[in-house]
Amino acid sequence: MQLPAQAVATTALIELVGISVLSAKRGAPYPGEVVTHWAGSEAADALTLIETLPGSEEHRIGF
Repeated sequence: MQLPAQAVATTALIELVGISVLSAKRGAPYPGEVVTHWAGSEAADALTLIETLPGSEEHRIGF
């Protein structure tokens, strides 16, 4: 999965949110609670793993 290089280089924190409801409206926010967060090297490691995922037309991960 391709991620924007500038976004990867400048990311300091990733919050994982457990989505509680799927919106019926396209582009609407997904409500949910923060499950955990990754900061610093954990965030960088997570993005490295995400970049190794194969690309597809279906959404694998919502950002």
